[in-house]
Amino acid sequence: MSRLAVGQSAINFHSVTGIAAILLMLIHAVWATVVLIRNNKDMMAGFHKFSLFVWLIWLIPYFSGMLAHMIR
Repeated sequence: MSRLAVGQSAINFHSVTGIAAILLMLIHAVWATVVLIRNNKDMMAGFHKFSLFVWLIWLIPYFSGMLAHMIR
């Protein structure tokens, strides 16, 4: 446990991208609810594009955390 705390800054790349991914997922969930309620075909098409974007952004903190622990 102490090994994790040594040399770690409070704000790093993984943390910033992770918080951004979580916020995007929150926006994604709200937009999904709106799209389902309105049942608009144009909104659904835009939602699918945004979903892909959110998923790709989510992969950044996923892989950066994985790589950071593999390097240690």
